[in-house]
Amino acid sequence: MQSFQESTTLVVYMPNTRLLGSLEQKIMDILWKTGRPQKPAEVLESLGDKHAYTTIMTELKRMTDKKLLSRKLIGRVYFYTPIKSKESIAKNCLCGHFNKLVDSYGVKQNHTDLKLLKQYLKKNT
Repeated sequence: MQSFQESTTLVVYMPNTRLLGSLEQKIMDILWKTGRPQKPAEVLESLGDKHAYTTIMTELKRMTDKKLLSRKLIGRVYFYTPIKSKESIAKNCLCGHFNKLVDSYGVKQNHTDLKLLKQYLKKNT
């Protein structure tokens, strides 16, 4: 029997924007893990040789524009830091997906299910 292996990648839901792409997610994970501002070269090194330096620079700039990262110019180099914690983005993801489920599958009309879902969320968040 094959076992199902859970993905460790966090899927992020943000209203009015797309979910994080795989490279964005990897960059966020690196920045959260290090816990300090990172230069693009440090992010690239953590990712390995799979991407060009210019690709990482472009992605960091786009993530800054999306308000996922802040950046500070020190000398001639930008240092990047996540704006939100992994936990706050995970909570946003959970709430967003919950609202989509309610809207898509009509849970609002089934008061028993809605009550159970509210109890579960209250207990587990």
